[in-house]
Amino acid sequence: MARAPKPPVYLNDIAAEQWKSKAKILNEREDLSPADWNNLELYCVNYAIYRKAVADIELRGFAVEGSRGAATSNPSLKAKADAEKIMIKMSSLLGFDPVSRRRNPIESDEPDDLDVLIA
Repeated sequence: MARAPKPPVYLNDIAAEQWKSKAKILNEREDLSPADWNNLELYCVNYAIYRKAVADIELRGFAVEGSRGAATSNPSLKAKADAEKIMIKMSSLLGFDPVSRRRNPIESDEPDDLDVLIA
């Protein structure tokens, strides 16, 4: 089995750690195309955005002072929501969630029930 590619150099520490963690899982499947690595990159970048947004919301709260002094919604709420949407989509495409794994099972050499029926 070939090694998974190294994380793109521009990824920050949070995204690079996710890359290493998820790339290992993906590489073990041995059914990847170059597009899958691009999807992983999108997942990792948005995971880092999500984590930073959550930290900012924890620090500053849901409302912040706007440019005119009035309370306004913390912009990190939208960043978090946008990152979550992309992460959910990429997770599904990459088979990180149970539903997508059932929909696209990993092929193995072991005979399953269908193989027994056909034989």
